[in-house]
Amino acid sequence: MVHITIDTASREEAEKLASSLPGQPAATSVRGYGLIRTRCRSEREVSNLLDAVDDVVRRHSLSWARVRRGDEEHMFRGSVSRAS
Repeated sequence: MVHITIDTASREEAEKLASSLPGQPAATSVRGYGLIRTRCRSEREVSNLLDAVDDVVRRHSLSWARVRRGDEEHMFRGSVSRAS
């Protein structure tokens, strides 16, 4: 069993992300940041979770999401529109 923690810029972004993930884990908030804790049973599930996080962050233009497991970290950034 692999424990996964996903941080986001806000609780609202965490809720949006969590609702699209397998198993629909609960989203909480710590010091203003969004937090999702979940578990994966295999490396294949971890890989699928990372793909799902990347897809949701891009599709919903979330600010960012950081997926942590042990010492490993993956950062995903949404598209940012800039004023011209």
